[in-house]
Amino acid sequence: MKKLLFACLFFLAFFSAPHARAEITALYVDWLIDGSGGPAVRNAVIIIDGTRVKAAGSRDAVQVPQGAKAIRTQGAAAFPGLIDAHVHYKDWQGELYLNQGVTSAIAIGSERLDWIAAQRDAINKGRVPGPRIFAAGPHLNSPRPGEKPATMRDLIARRRFEISVNSADEARKAVRELLAQNTDIVKVYEDTLPEAIKAAAEEAHRAGKPIGGHSENIYMSVENGYDFVEHSHAIVATSIKDEKKKRELARRRTSPTDRMSTVEFHSYAEPENYDELVRFMVEHNTHWTPTLATQWRALTPKRERFKEEELRFVGNPNLAYLPPYFKANIKEYFEGTARVTDKEFLARLQSGYEKLQDFMRRFVRAGGKIQAGSDPNSILPAWAIHTEMELLVDAGLTPMQALLAATRNPAEEIRRENELGVIKPDSLADIVVVDGNPLEDITRTRRIKMVFKDGRQVKLGYHKDFKNPLPLRDGDRPVPEIDRMTPESVTQGAGPLTLTIEGGNFMSTSVAMLNGKALPTRVDIRRSGYPQNFDRARQLTATIDAKLIDKAGTYTITVVEPGSGGAVSNEKYLTVRFR
Repeated sequence: MKKLLFACLFFLAFFSAPHARAEITALYVDWLIDGSGGPAVRNAVIIIDGTRVKAAGSRDAVQVPQGAKAIRTQGAAAFPGLIDAHVHYKDWQGELYLNQGVTSAIAIGSERLDWIAAQRDAINKGRVPGPRIFAAGPHLNSPRPGEKPATMRDLIARRRFEISVNSADEARKAVRELLAQNTDIVKVYEDTLPEAIKAAAEEAHRAGKPIGGHSENIYMSVENGYDFVEHSHAIVATSIKDEKKKRELARRRTSPTDRMSTVEFHSYAEPENYDELVRFMVEHNTHWTPTLATQWRALTPKRERFKEEELRFVGNPNLAYLPPYFKANIKEYFEGTARVTDKEFLARLQSGYEKLQDFMRRFVRAGGKIQAGSDPNSILPAWAIHTEMELLVDAGLTPMQALLAATRNPAEEIRRENELGVIKPDSLADIVVVDGNPLEDITRTRRIKMVFKDGRQVKLGYHKDFKNPLPLRDGDRPVPEIDRMTPESVTQGAGPLTLTIEGGNFMSTSVAMLNGKALPTRVDIRRSGYPQNFDRARQLTATIDAKLIDKAGTYTITVVEPGSGGAVSNEKYLTVRFR
């Protein structure tokens, strides 16, 4: 009862309802970076009236309304609320986004549309703390030749929701159904048939919604209607002209065994074909989200600093609700990359990174719209946006271009450029205030002093009892599956017993359970040459103390992924026979 009361008070304090009485606020900062791309305005003031910006500019040019509440800062800069352009939204992420200054999230992580739409609507009503969500829901995809469409049971187990489309008519029907459920974006996977992409794009554009996603041929995808492209491997695949070579590399990159890492795939990019692709993407106003940080940060000279900062952050006791699997994956990412010692292999990885940086410089120099996106796999959501901006600057972009990648550009993708990603009259008052000027040092974006969303100042801080009132009950990682276990029966009094469990989707943090009680568990993960996101195993062993099975009977065995986002396997049964 006490926890329930605390949760209610916390939500009321954390995020006030947007319909509360409007108050005019004058926010004084030393630098205003308004999202237009122009130079910072010195000695500026922002007038916030309710949920909107009424005026913004030099203190000499802006008239402050009489009676306005004054918030004065010293040595601080203000810029628009950040927008994460590649989000896999989960129920435990709300505090992370707001505390990191990310006030809008483009959720294209193939979530269940009913759940992500409920989150979006609850946040908009001020009932749940979190970023403003723009939801895609399930993505479209076409089965490969000989492949059967996934069943709903398969999709739920894999936690990746898609709609199988085999024709233009099926794609059109699918998009209409998504639009009927108020989707904000349409996401497409790379195997989707060209005619299906074209039909889906026609329906999406007729409703004023953007469409895009994964691609192995950006020319084909954009010509059939894509507005945006996700991930840097799309650039690599498109740059390769030899179709046989491209198919073989794609097979190796997606193979279920001995898979080539995506970072190694970048070494096969063909820079001689970059300029043609850059011209095409710029001419078609194609937005591109490379999702740099989740893959590349451990391969930069800053890896030790990134590692130290991230591990210290996830060790915050007030972030105890972070899923154990996520903490383990971040640790394994840094440790796994450190285990790579093959100089020839490392040289290929470095070559791929340099080729990617080269494309980014050419793309932005030509006027391309690059975007910052978390794609939170080996990196925390929202936190990744700041790392992403830093890596963009390291690649040769200016701090202003990096900030636009996390503000104006993604706002344009979702067709909200007059309300989000900018600070100007009548824009939504999403504002981040930081210590220092990020145009001089992009790492200053992390030094957050204040965050405003819809004109309301967010109460910053993390709470170990943070709970989402609309939890994702079926977990957010693929469900552990038990196929068989040995032994299946023992005689009363046996023990200690070593139980071998075979199946799938076992992660390093998975725990075997006996009648709901956790057992000492060892997961045998076969490490690949390069760390994969959320490495999984097909076998684990658990030790059962003799005292736990001293009575004859039938005992339930499950495998659990504990903590937030966890899931429970199917049941198997251990029979304990009478002596």
